[in-house]
Amino acid sequence: MRRFQFRLERFLELRRWKEREWEIALAKALGVCVLLEKRIEAIGEEASASMLSAIVTGVQIDIRGMARRELYLQRLAHEREQAQAALVEGRKELEKVRAKYLDAAKERKVLDKLKERRSEEYYAHQLDEEYKSIDDMNTSAAANVRHSEDAKRERW
Repeated sequence: MRRFQFRLERFLELRRWKEREWEIALAKALGVCVLLEKRIEAIGEEASASMLSAIVTGVQIDIRGMARRELYLQRLAHEREQAQAALVEGRKELEKVRAKYLDAAKERKVLDKLKERRSEEYYAHQLDEEYKSIDDMNTSAAANVRHSEDAKRERW
């Protein structure tokens, strides 16, 4: 039995490649979002640690230290706002990339299903042809046996 060859195999490979490219882009966008979330969390921990250290060392009042700490907390708040804005943009980009990835995956799946269906049809047809050839061989063998028996009877 001959092996099935899908005529659109090159298109299928291109769609797989396109899907893989979007999968990589999706992973990058997701990675950016995760890094931004971790940065926001780290900024929150830094701010909490700074406030806690101010409370713990609050025995003596250090005006300069308090001013520096306040400026540091303002900078952290500003960084946090920037990171949150970047995260919002990153999530929007993530959704766009996810939609494109899903489209590419759907296109690939359509060709995969077509290949699978054509393969099943091909092998079913090949099996039918094989049964027909076996049936023909059996029929001709039976005819040969009958013909040889008839020839033997004529000789007697």
